[in-house]
Amino acid sequence: MNKDNRIPSILRGFTGKEELRKILSFLAFEDWITEEETKSSDWIVAARSWKEGTNNFFTFSALASATKDNLERLLSKANWDVQLEFGKPFFYVCDGEKKAHYDPGLEAEIGGIKFRPFVIYREFHGFISNTFELVQNFILYHEAFFVTEKNEYQRIDDDGNIRPIVRIKQENNNRLVLIDAHHLKDYLAANQCYLVRYHDHWRRVKEDISEHIKGKFASYSLGDESSCFELWLRTDIPMNGYQSSSSILGKDVIFPYSEPDKCHTWFATGKREKKFAKFIISRDEQGNDVEFTCNEEELSNHYVDRGTPSFFTPVYFNREVLIKYYQEPSRYKVSNSGIGCLDLWHLPIDITEEELVHVWLGYLGRIPYREQLHWRQFNVSPRGTITRHRFFRDFMVDLAEPTDDPVYYFQVAFEKIQLEAKARYGEELFLDLDEKDRHAYQTLHLPLTEEWKEFDELVQVLAKITVDSLNVRLLSHESGQKIDKRSIKGSIDLLEVYLRKIGVKDNTRLQIIQPLRTVQTIRSTGAAHRKGSNFDKELQHFGLVKLSNSAKVKKLIIDLTDALSLMLEAISQKETSEDEI
Repeated sequence: MNKDNRIPSILRGFTGKEELRKILSFLAFEDWITEEETKSSDWIVAARSWKEGTNNFFTFSALASATKDNLERLLSKANWDVQLEFGKPFFYVCDGEKKAHYDPGLEAEIGGIKFRPFVIYREFHGFISNTFELVQNFILYHEAFFVTEKNEYQRIDDDGNIRPIVRIKQENNNRLVLIDAHHLKDYLAANQCYLVRYHDHWRRVKEDISEHIKGKFASYSLGDESSCFELWLRTDIPMNGYQSSSSILGKDVIFPYSEPDKCHTWFATGKREKKFAKFIISRDEQGNDVEFTCNEEELSNHYVDRGTPSFFTPVYFNREVLIKYYQEPSRYKVSNSGIGCLDLWHLPIDITEEELVHVWLGYLGRIPYREQLHWRQFNVSPRGTITRHRFFRDFMVDLAEPTDDPVYYFQVAFEKIQLEAKARYGEELFLDLDEKDRHAYQTLHLPLTEEWKEFDELVQVLAKITVDSLNVRLLSHESGQKIDKRSIKGSIDLLEVYLRKIGVKDNTRLQIIQPLRTVQTIRSTGAAHRKGSNFDKELQHFGLVKLSNSAKVKKLIIDLTDALSLMLEAISQKETSEDEI
């Protein structure tokens, strides 16, 4: 088929009233045809059963071997090549035989064309709604997984980005299956197939169009290089006040890429197409930034001097570069020494005394290009030097502790007291966070900005990890007391009773309890509620008012760490004294 003949002659030569043309256009599916679903570059309808008003749309898809001859055969007639049951396993008998044969429904040759299922249409006798299912082979090809909350299939690409590839929309009995165009055409290329979409759509109007179709029925053949349809306009089946109706039956074809996405086949050549960003590594004599690529094949190293900057050239970034990674702990893991994306890539980092993120130039070339561009936004001219522990860690093979990271020491102290309490009482002092809250502990960090929003979030995180998680049952059992809302109003009061019971002196007890009360009070007067004069008074009371937000959080974390260490010492001493007795 060499020409576009998708609009019926009744419309191409129409010269009547505009209102009538709109009616005929509606019945001729002109709006749907000119939408050109097959040419969509984002989402393609693979299946639908959708009734809305006087529209009734039905689409079903199958795979057909991609050859020029097959395309001509497919588009030679509007009739469906496969039945709606195509793809389901079944038994059958041959003429004259009394033996049943089994067909798994994996493929069929029809009219000289080999077909394979892509969409399976399932019916359940009205017990539950009919549905469409995609063949598992497509899901496996893209290593996709189903996300119930979004009703879509997603995949993780080689860079760690999560991509939706199938979207399923359902409203009552209506159902629509959309496939991402890129992932569909990639799959078609790998399988050397067309996707043939079969359509059976219906429409009705109240107006009588007999005069315009010169009778009660008219048929039109429509199509172009990728489609073939039969359009019927009729008035011989009036129904419920609707005098005229139409239907369009036929098929269109989605073409594959010329070859599959190279992400599947790069290993065959040993080369991957990769781009590299440039980063600021120094300033010249005029104070201008000097940039160089992070492509390690162009960098010098301990073994090869290419006359270029070293792989271990320091590059610096504002700490805001980390916000993206803290916001999605299910995908990224951030520590004081690196950032990891699942098991796909890892970037060693450090925080300098200038509060900049330090990365070696060569390591930046090992993360995806899109990540490089993210880091490039926060790249700054060198300022200060690398830390002592980074030098020992990377060049002296010494696992030196990050001496200036309060979060690191907080988590060390927290985990030590949990182990000690478990060994002493058989239970941890702080209850485990629920899976939906575990991110609070994993993403605890010093503020990356001076925004109150971030301050509030981190204060609530500290409260959730400590005050809210105190093991009240354990403390009640060991102290012999319970929260009574009078003398013991909450978990911190109960902790204080417990500490008194195990012999912790007043001064030490105050050093333990005060940081917890500070976090609880700051959370209650500001982070979890409207800020006002009470919040300002509490900042003043706890000696935080003149500090930056970053310094405020840092002090809270350091004080909590000291409190945890004192509690650890108290519990350990109690255990020692009991052992001596």
